[in-house]
Order: sequence, then C-alpha cells, then structure tokens
Amino acid sequence: MNQKRSSILIIAVSLVAVLMLALAAGCTAKDTNAGTTTPAPATTPVVAAQQQAPSAAPATPAAAPSTAAPASTGEKQTIKISGSTTVLPIVQKAADEYMATHADADIQISGGGSGVGIQAIGAKTVDIGMSSREVTSAEMAKYPAFVITPVAQDGIAVVVNPANTIPYITLDQIKNIYLGKITKWSEITGADVPGTNNQIVIIGRDSASGTRSYFDETVLAKAKPTSKMLEKNSNGAVLQTVAQTPGSIGYVSIGFVSGEVKALPVWYNANRIIAPTLDNVKSRAYPVSRELYVITNGQPSGLAGDFISYILSTDGQKIVADEGYVTLG
Repeated sequence: MNQKRSSILIIAVSLVAVLMLALAAGCTAKDTNAGTTTPAPATTPVVAAQQQAPSAAPATPAAAPSTAAPASTGEKQTIKISGSTTVLPIVQKAADEYMATHADADIQISGGGSGVGIQAIGAKTVDIGMSSREVTSAEMAKYPAFVITPVAQDGIAVVVNPANTIPYITLDQIKNIYLGKITKWSEITGADVPGTNNQIVIIGRDSASGTRSYFDETVLAKAKPTSKMLEKNSNGAVLQTVAQTPGSIGYVSIGFVSGEVKALPVWYNANRIIAPTLDNVKSRAYPVSRELYVITNGQPSGLAGDFISYILSTDGQKIVADEGYVTLG
C-alpha cells in the first residue's frame, strides 16, 4: 500500500513539474514575440514625422514678404518726373503732400517744358512726363505706349503791365501783335502806356514750351511769331518780365496770374468780352482753354500709378484748385 502511494506521489510531482515547464515555455515564447513586435511601434512616429514635414515648408515663404517688403526695410521708392512748368506747381505740391504721408516715397521733379517732358518719358529717363499741350500724332506714332492722363484744366491769360490803360483785347489784335503787324499800343483803341513811346515789347515762351505750342496753334493759327519776340523758359519768367516792363505783353497760365500784372479780358465771337477766370475756363467760355496732362509709358503702376491716382483724388483736385487751376469735372 505504501509503495502504491509513493508511486502516485511521484506521478503527481512529475505532472506538476511538466505543467510548470510548459507554463515557463509559454511565457518565454510570449516574451520572444513581444521583442520582435516592440520595434514596430517605434517606427510609426518616424513615418509620421516624415509625412508632417511638407506641411511645415510653407512657413518659410510666408515669412519672406515681411523681410523683403519696402515698408519693413524703410527703403525709398523713387520716381522721376519732368516737363511742363505749367503743370509743375500742381505736381510739386501734390508730391509734397503725398510724401508727407508716404515715408518711403521719393518723388523728384524738374521742369524744362512740355517738349522736354514728352521726350524724357519717351526715352524712359523719367517715370512721368508733364505736358500742357496735347501729344502730337507724330509723337504718338513714335511712342505708341504713351498713356495720357488729364489732371487739370487751364486757360492762357494775356497779360500786360498794370501801367497800360487797355481795358480788353481782341483775338485778332493779339495775333497781329505776335506776328509783328501791330508794333505800338497807340494803334489799339484805349491802350496807352504813359511815360513811354508806346512801343510794344513782345514776351513769349521758348520752343520747348507746351504753352507756346498751344498759343501758336490756337491764337496764331500755326503762324510763326515775330523774331522780335523775347523768349522765356517759364511762366514765372514771363510774369516777371511783364511786371518789370511797362510796354510789354505776354501770356501765362492763369495759375500764375498775380497782382503784379494785368490779365486782359478777350473780345471775340459776336462782341463777347470774356475774362480769363476759373469759371470761364471751366465752362470753356474763355477761348484759350486747354487741359493739362501727365504721361506714362503704358498704364501707370506702382508708385507712379498711386501718385497719379492721388492727384485725381478729392485731395489732389483740391491742390489743383489751391494752385489756381481748374479741377476736372
């Protein structure tokens, strides 16, 4: 009996040992499998990082404009403008006002006359040309990219020294004076310059002047003025000469008329006497009226375009009026 119990005990112990070995083997197998699968999750973040990298790339281009934009660097943007001395006061004052509120803008302006401005913008040595006359068909053929923008209206006033007693003048008399057919003020009814021999001193503009071109075409009917005419290079020079010369006559933009000279009403068209006033220019009742222009090569853009838009704005047209010219519209 005891021997039988011993045999049963040995068998039971053996079964327990086998069971424990089996369990140990299973755990070892599980640990082994876990070792092979553990690296797999580690690769997942690497792949995810590679997929996210492209989405971060646009951050560099997005930041680029902030470092390249002129506003952040404080670099000046420069444009050059030249031409008509008639348009110049408008553009100069507008430039001063514009630059006061646009710190990065540098607008450089010079005169020289409409012809100079047209040639300069045609040669692209400036960004904007100024003209007080229309561009000719020959100039348009040479520079077909021109874009011409009216910025104001103007009239050409015929001026004499205040000592002259003349009350008004006719278009024919103006024409005959500048063609050298009338040489003394005593030949015109009501005209007299006390203390002189009444000899007329004729003052005009130089050949580059748009005012001269318009005057010659409109008043002189394209005839050539007398060689005795003294040529001046600006409205201001004409004004000063007439103011200082008792027997003189000249012509200037109405924007330059001052108390130093006498602006003559013009008698024309069925006995109408029309004074060179802003209202008469605006209504085109005054016979020697015109538009003033700025010219660009192609549609104006960038600083040049923004500046022209400013001249055409309410603030810009107020400057036109303040300078003694006639606003558009």
